Amino acid sequence: MHASEIPNPDTERLYWAPDRIDTYRLERLRESISRARNSAFYGPRLADVRLESIDDVARLPKTTKDDVRKASPLGLLAIPPDELVQYHESFGTTGTPAASWLSAADLDNYASQINQAAVDFRPGDRVLVRFPYAISVPAHIVTHAARGRGACVIPASSRTAITPYPRVIDLLTKLEATVIGCLPMEAVWLALAARAMGREPARDFPQLRAICTAGEMLSDARRRRIAELWNVEVYNMYGCTEGGNIAAACSAGRLHLAWDHFLLEVLDEQSGEPVEADELGTAALTTLSRQAMPLVRYLLGDYLRLLPGFHCTCGRTAPVVEHFGRDLNRFQFAGRHFFVRDLEERLLAAPVEAIGNLWLVDVRPEAVHFRFESDRPDASLFNSLQQQLGDELGLPLRLDPVATGNLLDRSRLMRVEPVRKPRVVSYSDSGESAPKTLDELMSAPAGVER
Repeated sequence: MHASEIPNPDTERLYWAPDRIDTYRLERLRESISRARNSAFYGPRLADVRLESIDDVARLPKTTKDDVRKASPLGLLAIPPDELVQYHESFGTTGTPAASWLSAADLDNYASQINQAAVDFRPGDRVLVRFPYAISVPAHIVTHAARGRGACVIPASSRTAITPYPRVIDLLTKLEATVIGCLPMEAVWLALAARAMGREPARDFPQLRAICTAGEMLSDARRRRIAELWNVEVYNMYGCTEGGNIAAACSAGRLHLAWDHFLLEVLDEQSGEPVEADELGTAALTTLSRQAMPLVRYLLGDYLRLLPGFHCTCGRTAPVVEHFGRDLNRFQFAGRHFFVRDLEERLLAAPVEAIGNLWLVDVRPEAVHFRFESDRPDASLFNSLQQQLGDELGLPLRLDPVATGNLLDRSRLMRVEPVRKPRVVSYSDSGESAPKTLDELMSAPAGVER
């Protein structure tokens, strides 16, 4: 077993034998179903449910995202309101929010799920959290997880005028941050901002030891790219606001299911029936430890593979999850669906000088065009990759290199919006004009989170 993979209170059950964890999960499942019956939504649906084994979960009714949206904000609540400590919302393609209530125990369980990642927060760590602190959940639970392990948190939220990219780079430097928590793309943008400020991310942040990512589909190839960009380990996490953190990366970089907190089914997209082990399908999640808002066979909208028999070098026995993202992470061409992950795994194996870290997929009638920034275009390599994609995926792909800076104006990363507190007093004799409208008192531009 890898030295960093010695079980701790958060990861201990990830090393259990399947029969032992199934006994544990059946007990938790019965408790969860009992709690769920307290909610207005699940009460009538689960009234007559009896569970003899884990497999009986397949007989329970599914819960769709539309169900959760329609039942929000209170219809799924399973505990008294005075036991609630936090509220979050997730937004889907419809823009209609789905509620997520947390009890104190839920918040602790979410943190425990984060701490299953092999990043191993510890005293002395300074964790710069670049997830947005708002109604979404990742920033809050990463913060809770890090503090629970004795680490110090630097709450440098994204999507705010208070901490633009130059300020974050300065915080990383002067505070000697050891871990960054952010979206995968945010890790790339931070690196570009550092370079725009004359610093090299792989060299000029010697205290940085790891990056924790979440919130986007992250292929292994892209994870390796980010690790190389910063010269640190990258630990990915996969979850949802309504349920928690479903899987976390081990020391070998693989996502392991938090099987002590969840049952995860993989269903055929068309029939809705379970697929064979290791086959790609859509995810249905049943929570085992959720108190405030238990979920039963919740259809996540994610495409994934579940590898229950994978022998990981980290020593964990919990199944490996291969996440392919959602509909926004796949595209249709000539009547077939293709996953962006499949493109990344093949194309991002190329040298970063040839195919950079910024790219777009442009689906056209005659072919799919992959536009990317390139410092050193290599026609021979590009031809070879186009042939490979055609042979392996049956996809007519055209690689279209563009000059660095063509896909993203780096000056946008350096923009610092004025931030000031509202004022209602001015002095006419100072030459300063008095504010005429409340708009002039705004501390940030419209649409920018404060």
